[in-house]
Amino acid sequence: MARRTRGAAANTEVVQEVPLSEGEENVTSTDFETPIDATDDVDAPVEDNETDEAPAVVDDTKPAAAAKAKEKARGDLPEGYVTPVGLAHALTEHYKATNPSKLNSAGEFASQMVYSYVKNAPKDRPFPMETIKDSIGKDRQVVKLEAGLEWFKQKDAQVKERKDNAAAKAAAKAERAAAKPAEGAATEAAPADATPVEEAE
Repeated sequence: MARRTRGAAANTEVVQEVPLSEGEENVTSTDFETPIDATDDVDAPVEDNETDEAPAVVDDTKPAAAAKAKEKARGDLPEGYVTPVGLAHALTEHYKATNPSKLNSAGEFASQMVYSYVKNAPKDRPFPMETIKDSIGKDRQVVKLEAGLEWFKQKDAQVKERKDNAAAKAAAKAERAAAKPAEGAATEAAPADATPVEEAE
């Protein structure tokens, strides 16, 4: 009987003659002339794109809850009161109409400037900050809008007065300095007193 085996190196069928046992059918070598394709009996890997894991669920309620909690962190202020930031917004509108040079490059009066004036206000003219409770009972550092605007108006008036006084003193000093050479020139131009000379006898 002819049995076939697979050669590992050439990947082809090899016919090997072995004695037939009783009842076995004779098979010729022509039954195995077709070479075995390299892909025969090879199971291709199956890609499994499916997963048993459930898709992640995005909880949209957390940002909303956080925003709501933030809103509740501060209550409403009584009418007429503002925070330093609110005063800065009011000063922006004030200086746009009266003195735009007070505004920064963005056309605003920065809230940092308000905080600086609050901290460094002179003792004889402290900034009118107050501590009050808002609508939910939380202590807040605020200022009455009119009082805050008036404080800045007075500050600007004092600054202007000091500048005007300094300019007046400088002008007076310059006039005096210019008058001294003129006085000296007038003295040199005046004729000397003529004293008669008596001749000796």
